[in-house]
Amino acid sequence: MKRHFLLAAFLVFAMTAAFAQDYNQTDSKGRRQGLWTGYHSNGQKRYDGQFKNDKPRGLFNYYDENGNLQATNKFDKSGEKAENKTYAPDGTLVAEGIYVNQKKEGEWRYYDKSGRLVLVEDNKNGLVDGWSKIFNPETGTLAEETEFVKGLPHGVCRKYRENGLLLMECQYANGKLEGVSKTYYPNTSLKEEGNYCQGEKCGQWKTYNEDGDLVAVDSYDQEEIAE
Repeated sequence: MKRHFLLAAFLVFAMTAAFAQDYNQTDSKGRRQGLWTGYHSNGQKRYDGQFKNDKPRGLFNYYDENGNLQATNKFDKSGEKAENKTYAPDGTLVAEGIYVNQKKEGEWRYYDKSGRLVLVEDNKNGLVDGWSKIFNPETGTLAEETEFVKGLPHGVCRKYRENGLLLMECQYANGKLEGVSKTYYPNTSLKEEGNYCQGEKCGQWKTYNEDGDLVAVDSYDQEEIAE
């Protein structure tokens, strides 16, 4: 009986050792090969996925410290480009897009906890570059759109009412309001217009009533704006 027990224990040990050898292996050049798994400090799995010549290949899964799937990256053969999907703890998709060399690239889409689209952004080399568009999750209509360059608002910005009519339009330069700004009434008539200089109101600002009559003119001193 004892002999059978020892034989069974040996077989279990041998199988466990052989199984363990299939994970977290490197070749003679120190490059990661095959299936790799990492763990959080509390022992929960942090990620799993395949490497070939130290490059990630195929599907990688990432988990939070409670064991919930946090994200997936589907790598191409180069190991440099990955299709990402990011999830809330309840499994709801909250973001998706492309990583290139671990930096966001191209269009990224973001969702609220109910899975409704709330934001679409263009990215280049890890920074928002192009259009950033915010959507009303209740109606699905465009609420705001802003041009970005290298992570900063730079160019046109427009805000819309829930019915899709224009509420405001302005301009940005290097992250600050610059140039003409206009706001509109619900009937689309002009409500206010003026200019920004380095993020501050400058010059004359005009206010109109809904019939288009000029009702106020305010002046802002440009000398107070730092160069």
